[in-house]
Amino acid sequence: MTDPRLETISARYKNTVASRYRALKLEDFAQIPSGACYVSPKIDGELWLAELEKGSIAFFAKGGRIISDGPIYTALKSLAGSIDQPVIVAGELHSQGTAERRPRVGDVASAIANNDHSNLLFTLFDLVAFDNQAPPVSYGERFKLLEGIIAKQSAPALQLIETESLLDTKPIQKLIKRWVDSGMAEGLVVRSELLGEIYKLKPSLSLDVVVVGFTTRAATPSQLRSLLLGLRRTDDAIQLIGACGNLPGESMRQELFQKLESLECSSSFRHSSSDGNLYRFVKPEVVVEINCTDLQVEGGDGQPIRRWALQYCDQGWKGLIDIPSISLIHPVMVRTRADKKADSIDIRLAQLNEYLPNHNLEPSADPRQLPASEVIRRQVWSKAGKSGLAVRKLLVWSSGKQDSWPGWPAWLVHFTDYSPDRQAPLDRTLRTARDQNEAMAIADALVLANIKKGWEEFIPVKDNKKTKS
Repeated sequence: MTDPRLETISARYKNTVASRYRALKLEDFAQIPSGACYVSPKIDGELWLAELEKGSIAFFAKGGRIISDGPIYTALKSLAGSIDQPVIVAGELHSQGTAERRPRVGDVASAIANNDHSNLLFTLFDLVAFDNQAPPVSYGERFKLLEGIIAKQSAPALQLIETESLLDTKPIQKLIKRWVDSGMAEGLVVRSELLGEIYKLKPSLSLDVVVVGFTTRAATPSQLRSLLLGLRRTDDAIQLIGACGNLPGESMRQELFQKLESLECSSSFRHSSSDGNLYRFVKPEVVVEINCTDLQVEGGDGQPIRRWALQYCDQGWKGLIDIPSISLIHPVMVRTRADKKADSIDIRLAQLNEYLPNHNLEPSADPRQLPASEVIRRQVWSKAGKSGLAVRKLLVWSSGKQDSWPGWPAWLVHFTDYSPDRQAPLDRTLRTARDQNEAMAIADALVLANIKKGWEEFIPVKDNKKTKS
């Protein structure tokens, strides 16, 4: 069960830090304002926090996740007994890695799934609270406090992030060679003392992907606004991986629009862009190369990112099922790849293996077998009008699908209002409910608000004919 207090601590810290992060490619480190900064290797792991107070500890992450055993927990418990003030620290939970292979975030997910924490490490990099108060604003001061805390223990499962204190940003180039080019780390984290901002420097990731759909700019409908992208699974379905609106120039937006417009096709599946526009689906023929700074498999709530797997056939696109997928961080389209085909080789989903070696890239895409819904209440009323018969109808039904499909409402209430006298004759209202009592209360309120004097209810009889009451 999620501890609301710990969840608030982790969510607040993550949101506060995330607002100060800025992602840059390694070669763009010169964009960081010159001045005092602290540089450390970026470890490919998960953000976790530890609350330490004499006699008690909590080792937790956003989403209600808690670890209460293993070497890290033992080390934290020992450390809690040696400190004088209660503290909350943040760090990276990661695998040990080897000389040939740096730690990967997939190792952490695998270890937690198998409830085996023996090969995980917790590397501290920030102080969240000190003696029940907010820590110093200066990262240098926070780091000194962390050094004092970690010095009270010697367990190998618990360590402090290796950090270089620089007077300006020029030596960052050497640190890139030392930590990133050598394969020891996936990137660098640079904390500017001047601005308080945090820069993540990482090499960009490159993928060849197929264009599934597009939207256009409102002001210039002949230019693309964004592309919906996918990769081909081994079962030939297309797994959606996200969208990209950063295209190389206005001419490319127009040229690619003309190409995609000629490939537009039907789709029973609908998907909206970030600005609310529906994507126009196309035949899976155009391959583009994209760069991004990172891939994510979990959202801010710690839950897997889910996207739809689609199938293309003669009738167009249809959705199969939403399954764990990825998000592209800061995607940029580089170019079209006329030399690539949208087949199981050039746009294979397995391209992600290099970046997510322990992530299950292809969970089953078999469509869900959903239980049938059951209508619990149905009422129909009519009233004669100048232009004909007006009809109002209420439906209440139990979906039965809430356990098979997370997020599906358990109960639904639908009210239809048809009046031929109005400029827009048909008006519909849909409400969801958590249980039958809530659904019936919503239904009663709709009836009370819409069924007044003059409306006559139809009562069904056994021979299926309807009579007026």
